[in-house]
Amino acid sequence: MSFRSLYDSPLVETLVPCVTSALVVAWALLRERGLVRAYGVVFGIAIAADAWLNNAWSPVPPNTGWATAVGVFFVIFGDFRYFVVLQESLQNTYKLPRAVGWAFVVPVTSQILRWTFPRIEHDERSTFLLYEILFFAFAAGIATFVAPRARDARLARAATRFELVQYATWIAADVGLTVTNADAFHLARLAANFLYYVAFVPVMMRLLRRRERA
Repeated sequence: MSFRSLYDSPLVETLVPCVTSALVVAWALLRERGLVRAYGVVFGIAIAADAWLNNAWSPVPPNTGWATAVGVFFVIFGDFRYFVVLQESLQNTYKLPRAVGWAFVVPVTSQILRWTFPRIEHDERSTFLLYEILFFAFAAGIATFVAPRARDARLARAATRFELVQYATWIAADVGLTVTNADAFHLARLAANFLYYVAFVPVMMRLLRRRERA
């Protein structure tokens, strides 16, 4: 079996994230409290919905306006998970509205660049790669200029490092696929997707839990 066929398998792209999310939600409800519980439940359900609605078993018709809207929503909501944790580390007022605002920085910038360069807009892999590079640069800026000044710098740095590793893995995969189309780079995409769909919520819950107990 090639890594490409494994990457495209509904068992991997949909079933595994949904099962993991069910376990995360159950754990959050039974064992956590406060922010950690809310984070686990909300984002556990959201990532399962993402894995279901944006993949092979989706009831949303492909190549339609609805499919595009669903995809864009979950891209923004997926990054919103990180900004919720970041704002918690900064301890500013209006944390959730601020997290929403930060979550739109890269999507808006990416869309402006896609309108400016139509070649990117009409190529799916170039669109993904543009977004990944922009977000990596944004997260690197946060790591350099924002995280050190956070009230909980340890939480900010840890959450941002996770994002940097996740997006760096996606970038390496998509650059490799664009240049060589070698099957091995689908393994890198599988690794990045694992971080995004399976590991992200449990890791952030652990970081938030550690902060609450500090």
